[in-house]
Amino acid sequence: MAAAYDAIAREYQRSKSSPLRAAIECWTIDRLLGDIRGAAIFDAGCGEGFHARRLKTAGAARIAGVDVSPAMIELAREAERHSPLGIQYQCCAVEELPELPCAAAFDVVLAAWLLHYSPSFEVLQRMCLRLANVLKPGGRLVALCENPDQTVDDYAGYAAYGFDKFAAEPRAEGSRIAYSLVAGRQMIRFDTHYYARSSYERALRAAGFTAIAWHPLQLDPAADGADWYAAYLRNPPVLGLTAVLSGVQDP
Repeated sequence: MAAAYDAIAREYQRSKSSPLRAAIECWTIDRLLGDIRGAAIFDAGCGEGFHARRLKTAGAARIAGVDVSPAMIELAREAERHSPLGIQYQCCAVEELPELPCAAAFDVVLAAWLLHYSPSFEVLQRMCLRLANVLKPGGRLVALCENPDQTVDDYAGYAAYGFDKFAAEPRAEGSRIAYSLVAGRQMIRFDTHYYARSSYERALRAAGFTAIAWHPLQLDPAADGADWYAAYLRNPPVLGLTAVLSGVQDP
């Protein structure tokens, strides 16, 4: 996955200017996060630091971000050098995160567009275990994941929103979902993977998470052109997923 995102890092950064990002993605994440003032947030799969910088500006006390792509991390560090906010970035695959000392424990893990990059259920389990390790007991996970309720036929119909997604049938656990995304004048491509709700929930429970809940996407009521977003919200490509860490976990 690192090589794929290294090749498209700058173009993917430009895709964050899509109105979907502000009106739906950011709004949904912010509603799921709640009040973050004074919180320590771990941005897993931080990319170029889009959400990390946004949340630090919104009042988070401490933010650290990790991403598997060196090119994405360099973009994040470039933004930090240009406008320092005190955010630390590390290039690392989430499933390979080292054990963190208690002093580094975080209140919240943000995993936007992360878990569905797991190429196998075993990697998904390791991701969840490593995310549990960075949280304080009682800490929360807030994620956006591939919508497990969609059928393959539901993947059609996103051209108006600047992207397409496709999966071959028969679809199975870990099946590849191919994305094509317009970013400026460029077409960028990347893959995610399909997992059922029960698979995500099983991996999270095994890592010590409880209170697992799925959430629909939400539209910022102040967004212009609500009708334009209606089809997207009726057939959302991703859903929100939250969970709470029940206690101290083994590394």
